Amino acid sequence: MKKNKLILWLVMLTGVVFANSVRENVILFCLNQNSELLSISKTEDGFSVNNSELNDYFKSIKATDLEQWIPFATEDDHDGDIYLNRIYRLYLPENRTKSLSQILEEVASFEIIHSSEKEYIRKPYYTPNDPRYSQQWFLQQVNANYAWNFWDIDGGDNPGNQNVLLASVDTGVDWDHTDLRNNIWQNLNEDADGDGHTIEYSNGTWILDPGDLNGIDDDDWDDSPTTFVDDLIGWDVAGWSGVGDNNPQPKEGVSNWSTWAHGTHVAGLLASSTDNNTGIASVAFDCSIMSVKVSRGNQSGEPYITDGFSGILYAAKAGFNTGSFAIINNSWGGGGFNSYEQANINVAHDTYNAIIFAAGGNGSDSWPYGEEYTAHYPSSYENVIAVAPLGTNDNWNHWGTYHETIDLSSPGENIQSTIIGNNYTSWDGSSMATPIAASCVGLLKSKYPDWSNIQLETMIVATADPVIYNQNSESYLQGRLGTGRVDILKAIETGLFPKLEFIANDIIPVTGQDNDVNPGEIAELRTILVNNEDWGTAVGAIGFLSSESEFVTIINNEASFGTVSPGDATLNEIDPFVIEFSTDTPTGNVSFDLVLTSNEDDYVVYTDTLTFTVRIMPTLDNLSSNRPSEFSLSQNYPNPFNPVTVISYQLPVPSSVLLTIYNLQGQFIGELVSNVSVQEAGYHSVVWDASNYPSGVYFAKLQTDNFTQTQKLLLLK
Repeated sequence: MKKNKLILWLVMLTGVVFANSVRENVILFCLNQNSELLSISKTEDGFSVNNSELNDYFKSIKATDLEQWIPFATEDDHDGDIYLNRIYRLYLPENRTKSLSQILEEVASFEIIHSSEKEYIRKPYYTPNDPRYSQQWFLQQVNANYAWNFWDIDGGDNPGNQNVLLASVDTGVDWDHTDLRNNIWQNLNEDADGDGHTIEYSNGTWILDPGDLNGIDDDDWDDSPTTFVDDLIGWDVAGWSGVGDNNPQPKEGVSNWSTWAHGTHVAGLLASSTDNNTGIASVAFDCSIMSVKVSRGNQSGEPYITDGFSGILYAAKAGFNTGSFAIINNSWGGGGFNSYEQANINVAHDTYNAIIFAAGGNGSDSWPYGEEYTAHYPSSYENVIAVAPLGTNDNWNHWGTYHETIDLSSPGENIQSTIIGNNYTSWDGSSMATPIAASCVGLLKSKYPDWSNIQLETMIVATADPVIYNQNSESYLQGRLGTGRVDILKAIETGLFPKLEFIANDIIPVTGQDNDVNPGEIAELRTILVNNEDWGTAVGAIGFLSSESEFVTIINNEASFGTVSPGDATLNEIDPFVIEFSTDTPTGNVSFDLVLTSNEDDYVVYTDTLTFTVRIMPTLDNLSSNRPSEFSLSQNYPNPFNPVTVISYQLPVPSSVLLTIYNLQGQFIGELVSNVSVQEAGYHSVVWDASNYPSGVYFAKLQTDNFTQTQKLLLLK
């Protein structure tokens, strides 16, 4: 996760309370205070009311029934001008030609009607039958039980997905624990006997499938058949003394409540079997647990993490080999930056698409114990989601680590989970907060299986509830506990953000003698943006323009870009930015920042900052005396264009020039200037006529003896 907190205060498409939560064939409407109450007569053919206009309308839309919303409400039951006894429920036909929104608007337009509303389906939140559920306060705190209602559990559609992998990179997992074994990842690429499983029940105990223990690395995803032999449920990268093996269980003979049980406790929070009438529940419900043991067995006493980064890479590559990616939990860490560790994280994230969580830290581990402001690793690395612990009611109780590199907060006190030997206990720590947050991403991935690791990271961080800063108002904590407390309901009900990208500018002088922008002129700036086709719709996009240049005054700094669907382009055509350049403005590039916001709903809003430059050209009077000081390819004008545009460039010294055009796929289109002769120093322009080419993005590429620059061109026909 990128550690830029200013960019991370973003999020959301217009909220939907639950999937399919609106009653599609019902609306509610309220009469004005002084309107006569409706008298409803039911007949074999339907119903009628004592208002001819409404009667005619109800018949025209073939409404099937009408009833009072609350039959026992009286004139005394009102909130302002909304009277509960004047609210009615109107039933609509299954097959109708008008949309629900259109009917709502039409009903509200009648003079006697105060307003109309959709009616939402309200469900009780799901309560699993796990007997220790009542001790797991954190599940309701992150709104897991509301989020589960996105699945039809009563109909057999359990939340979660066994194809979603959550890795406990830790001290090992007691994988045959009664509350874990049903969700243990079974690596079917190692299913040598083809019976569909890699663990099985035999003689009263659960064991690794003997038919799969063939001494061969069957999936061989690293092109080395002896590397991960029989990794049926994960891998012990640490072994006894650094030699890995396929038994990622905790060290034998240790106390059930010792640190060796830490990885099992984490595993239960990641994805314990839920609604199985046993033990505890987990946010991810039915996702899979991969065990990766990273503590060497030859340690005496309480263990520490010896091979954590080996474990991260194994989990990342194993998850990638399944055709998806792993969500990797690391409830450990310490001080000190290491570039090799950062490189390991980058490979896991960028090459193998892993989502990497890490505990933000438990504060100082020496006297005086308690809160500590410091970076902590691996949580403070780039591409890691760092998690800080909270107590009940979103209180941060001054014993953890706080820092700008924290991304999220999550419940981390009195957290009930599994430990060795079919046991359970409650522990405190950022070690507990982190797998709860990771489990939320597991559930989010289950709901949106096509989302990438970056999309999931963006949405889980962006939808966190900033209420924590109301609860913890100390000034020194602001911005240092992440964007808020993780909220899986908000993450699921929020549509995927857009990703708006800069394409080009179209800048037109309002004053001046030519089409170039010169010092002392005022210009209108229109910016062309495109919404990445793999992301969501931009709703109500607005741009705010700024520049640090002392020579620039922005007269109109705000513009609307409207709603932009994935893959579509937008332009502030009727709402241009207006910029005044002082007479002292140096020629060359002036830098601007465009802050974009969209999808605003409650505390959630998408925001991003795009940076671009505008080229200031010398005036015609000074053109000959102002020889360019550098090579440059200017933005074409106009842009977008149809079908002709002018491409300008400057040469500070006589040079050979090659100017070529390519399409978006990188295919060569043609040469505008051939590299056959030396051109004089100065300002040059060439016209490109694109009459024979389809609309789309093209690239102009300028090459000289020792300089290359490319500009995007947008052809819109």
